[in-house]
Amino acid sequence: MRRAFGLVALVAVMVAGGACERPASQRAKSAFVVRPETVDFGPAALGHTKTFKLRIANAGRASYRVEGAVSSVPNVNIPPFEPFILSAGGEQDIEIHFLPQVEGEIQGVVEIITDAEVGGRVPVSGRGVKAFIEVPSEALDFGNVAMGLVEMREVTVRNPSDVDSPLTLSVQGTDADQFTAGQGLPSSLAPGEALVVPVAYAPRRLGAAEAALHVVVCDGCAPAVVPLTGTGVASKLEVTPLRVDFGRVALGATAEQVITVRNQGTQPLSFSGSQLVDSSEGVFHIASEPVVANGQLAPGAAVELRVAFTPTAVGKVRDGRVEIGVREQGSSAPGPKVSLAGEGGGSCVTVLPRRLAFGTVAEGMTATRDVTVYNRCREDVSVTDLQLDTHQGGYFILAQAPASVMVPAGQNARVSVTFRPKAGNTGASQGQLSVTVRDSGSAATEAVALEGRSRVFAPCQYVLPQQLDFGKVPVGAEVALGVTLRNSGTEACYLASMQLAQGSDGVFSASPVRNGVLEPGAKATLLVRFKPSEEGGFSGLAEAWVNSPTQGHPLVELRGEGVVGCFAVQPTTVDFGLTKLACGPRTRELVAVNSCVGPIQVSQVAFDAGAGEFTLDGGGNAPWTLASQSTRPLTATYAPVDDGADTAALRFTLADGSIYTVGMVGQGVTKAEQTDRFFQESQAKVDVLFVVDNSGSMMEEQQSLGQNFAAFLSAADGAAVDYRIGVTTTGLDPSPGGWSECPGGSQGGDNGRLFPVDGSRPRIITPATPDAAGVFASNTRVGVCHWNEQGLEAAYRALADPLLYNEDDPRTAQPNDGNAGFLREDARLAIIFVSDEEDFSAQPVSFYETYLLALKGNDRSKLSVNAIVGPADLARCPTSSSSGSRYIQLAEATGGVVESICTPNWASSLEKLSDSTFGANRKFPLSETPEDPGSIVVDVDGVRVTSGWEYDARENAILFDRASAPEAGSLVEVTYPLGCG
Repeated sequence: MRRAFGLVALVAVMVAGGACERPASQRAKSAFVVRPETVDFGPAALGHTKTFKLRIANAGRASYRVEGAVSSVPNVNIPPFEPFILSAGGEQDIEIHFLPQVEGEIQGVVEIITDAEVGGRVPVSGRGVKAFIEVPSEALDFGNVAMGLVEMREVTVRNPSDVDSPLTLSVQGTDADQFTAGQGLPSSLAPGEALVVPVAYAPRRLGAAEAALHVVVCDGCAPAVVPLTGTGVASKLEVTPLRVDFGRVALGATAEQVITVRNQGTQPLSFSGSQLVDSSEGVFHIASEPVVANGQLAPGAAVELRVAFTPTAVGKVRDGRVEIGVREQGSSAPGPKVSLAGEGGGSCVTVLPRRLAFGTVAEGMTATRDVTVYNRCREDVSVTDLQLDTHQGGYFILAQAPASVMVPAGQNARVSVTFRPKAGNTGASQGQLSVTVRDSGSAATEAVALEGRSRVFAPCQYVLPQQLDFGKVPVGAEVALGVTLRNSGTEACYLASMQLAQGSDGVFSASPVRNGVLEPGAKATLLVRFKPSEEGGFSGLAEAWVNSPTQGHPLVELRGEGVVGCFAVQPTTVDFGLTKLACGPRTRELVAVNSCVGPIQVSQVAFDAGAGEFTLDGGGNAPWTLASQSTRPLTATYAPVDDGADTAALRFTLADGSIYTVGMVGQGVTKAEQTDRFFQESQAKVDVLFVVDNSGSMMEEQQSLGQNFAAFLSAADGAAVDYRIGVTTTGLDPSPGGWSECPGGSQGGDNGRLFPVDGSRPRIITPATPDAAGVFASNTRVGVCHWNEQGLEAAYRALADPLLYNEDDPRTAQPNDGNAGFLREDARLAIIFVSDEEDFSAQPVSFYETYLLALKGNDRSKLSVNAIVGPADLARCPTSSSSGSRYIQLAEATGGVVESICTPNWASSLEKLSDSTFGANRKFPLSETPEDPGSIVVDVDGVRVTSGWEYDARENAILFDRASAPEAGSLVEVTYPLGCG
């Protein structure tokens, strides 16, 4: 079976009319060039052809002829093309197609048949994956967006496959916290379905912001990336710099920098000083700030603010922000914010890890670990004065001479340390490595703690194969097999290391296995990869060191053969990844491919001995015949029984005796625990927006809402919450001339403005509002003149430009009808819809969810949407015109409360809303899925809590009873075993 396009393929080419032998004459000298030098298709969906263009060039002086091209890899083919001649300097493209039919990696070569003296083979690789999603690659630029506002954009994704495709998206990057995407969307797309993904940009910092929307397009694929850009601006202001980076500052020292704020407008701006936000570590502070006459910054005037950084620990600190209280007259918009960054330490060089643990080492043997010196300076640095001190126990030794090491800027260097136990000492050993780094005349010394233990072991008894045979592997493909050393004795065994021996052929590769203790029956596996670069045999050697006076250095011979044939199995390595022992078996597919001109007889398909954790459906049911140009799918199963890496070799034996090998790789792990930590909020601030239906059927409900306002404020009064409450309506446009006039000055068309727009009563209710209940009752009587309920859009407009921060709506004649002063950046936002009709807003629900979350910095704990609307079962609510399904969808997505508009007890319903709006946070979402909800453990401030909470599987969250909610400032810790999700 040697050489796919040997005798068999050559006959096929000749039958097609073109001889592929290279003429001995007219050979060009060193003329053949291809670009790129390797072909990597990357992930490709099963059943879909992916095309790659390969450019062939003549870099020589003489012409040469290109006869054709053939592939050593099934499912990679080159469409036939007419032979052509490339003159000196000429170029021509050919297409290469990849049509995967099974999941997994493929590797091989494409051979270009020419009469050039040099050239021929181009490595080719790719991966077959299931299902995929198409995503446009165009970037989304949000332009300049004023601080405190939100700008929206859209991305359309499509599933072009004929199977359901999971839809998973995330925003990643330095400024990911300023972008929100795809809230409320389904978790999958049906075949052929297209979906609009809303994306929001809410600047939290001045200056340019960059992030990327990552969309998982198929299982195992690199995600599609949509760049996101925008710029946070402060209207009519110049603020410099936009980000203050103090760099690396020595511990105990203080660095100061200046922020300049200039009024570039023609009107004075109000100035109220500055304050730090997002600086919980306490390392940033305001050193000085100006006092401005009359609290106003005149046109053209500038002020300087000094900020300081005093690090208390080595390393980068969490970014802080300083908010400058400068804004237009009559506006409540948040002030511009400048980011603060810094790092504690003596230099821009870091030595890691801080503690180097060698574990247990057998007496008479050694273990070696690395310390890495990271140079983040702009210049090269010198590592000098390496000094080792042993405080107790064994010996810590430098594995290299303590000479000066130059570390280039932006790079790193390793310092190896070896631990050797002292004879007779079976206790702990401790030491310290001191590393002195010199940078531009200054010096800083870093210390690394060293620790290890020694132990006397009985001679190791082990089982290890003498040979690892990879068999025949297609050129360019890769097979991974394991060299497994198992402790076969009854005593613990010490393994110093396992690795490839020096001198092994370069087609073998492996990451060394570090030292460790193998208990009886335990194993260690060196994963060896074989990727032949050409036809022929290759050899290597794997070596290990164990504690044994006579067999302490076992060796394993490695061998394999690179072939070019028309039979192959894809993928050549089946990787099952991590598999939890309690989660049951995991399956993967592979396929045997015959691209020969005749049938192939497969006489046997079997695993080598010791592959008990891997099985194949029916053992492949060999013998069987594979017809020409056909495939045979197979299914492999991995069922690990213990911790650690597992490998196996699956051999396909052909009738002519050729053996092709497929590697099986997996790792079994026991159940792991996860602990999620939460801090309960204190000193609550809540902004509450009621959106009340002002259609003709709502008079009784409006009265009930106002009459029971005291019940709504019950939790707020009990917790002394700092609240702001406003009301708007579901009407956007005026509705004059109906059967009833609407009060408030807008004729029902409030368009998101807080009611009443004429200012006849306070429009924002606070704890200081006289007769708050009476004012609210009057504000909820919004009238019954309208007919087109668009509550979601009304809430959006109430919380968007130009209403959000302006005292006056510039689009209307009414004075002072803006919503300035309602929304606070640091407050929780609660929206309550009251309607007996469905919402008829233009945008999908996902748009509003995405926008509202972006408005609150993507912090779900700061947003809840609640609904008193028509229920899904209208038989229980005959007075409701329709179900408020869109309101309900948004409420459930944000963890809000849903009540029926036909509630017989408005006081009880409003009390529930009060608890949801003002009460302590009772819901704590978990980061992972628990394996067993009955094993969840909850601690509050270190004390085990066994009652008063439950696990909500639908929300994957811990939900406390109202009476058991953790107090403000509490630390809540939830520990649980991870599931199989």
